Amino acid sequence: MMFIDSTNAPGPKGHRTRGLGRAAVGFAACALVLAAAIATPAAADSRTATRMRARPVELTVLSPHNGERAGQDGAGFVIDLSLTARNRSANTLLSPEAGYKPSFNNATAASFHAGPNEATPGLVVMLSTTPNIPGTPLLGSRTNLAGLFQVNGLTAQRGLIQIRNAWRIGRTGFGSGRATLTAYAIVGTAPAVVPKTPAAGGLLLISNVVKVPFTIDTPMTMPSAGPVR
Repeated sequence: MMFIDSTNAPGPKGHRTRGLGRAAVGFAACALVLAAAIATPAAADSRTATRMRARPVELTVLSPHNGERAGQDGAGFVIDLSLTARNRSANTLLSPEAGYKPSFNNATAASFHAGPNEATPGLVVMLSTTPNIPGTPLLGSRTNLAGLFQVNGLTAQRGLIQIRNAWRIGRTGFGSGRATLTAYAIVGTAPAVVPKTPAAGGLLLISNVVKVPFTIDTPMTMPSAGPVR
């Protein structure tokens, strides 16, 4: 797995989050939290010392792994990732007030569609193999697929919030062959179609950017271009 800007700085042990506040987290407030969180020194070993300073949220892709072959006949694999606050200040960025909440996103629900995820609004997930199908939400490799994640869970460890997100790709339609998964989180609600770079779209990153090259098993028969939610 290849990580970009992925230093790891666990927060203090035994601390429980207090006072997240009742007001919704605005862009300006998040910017202040970002500044405070980034200013906290990060523990770095020899492999990470020369990398950029860690962002306040750590994104980790648990599946797929770098270089592995995923699924069977173009489907049947899982994308599993987590967002973890690096320190107490960063908890605010993943709080219920910021829109993050536990949810089961059933495939029959209106919330199940390509685009932002209602339970994890800042999450961006892209597959380089996503096709461009006019008249559907699938508009190529910069389509945000976060809204297709079915399982969105919230936990806390040592007082730091962690969000877990999982998507089981149960049908073909998201390409095959060599693929790159790209994932990160931003302030606010992520767009349905993501700009080429976060900076180009004025998106404010709260996490590192993770890219995972892997291979999606090729389907025996190519899928039809039917409607995709």
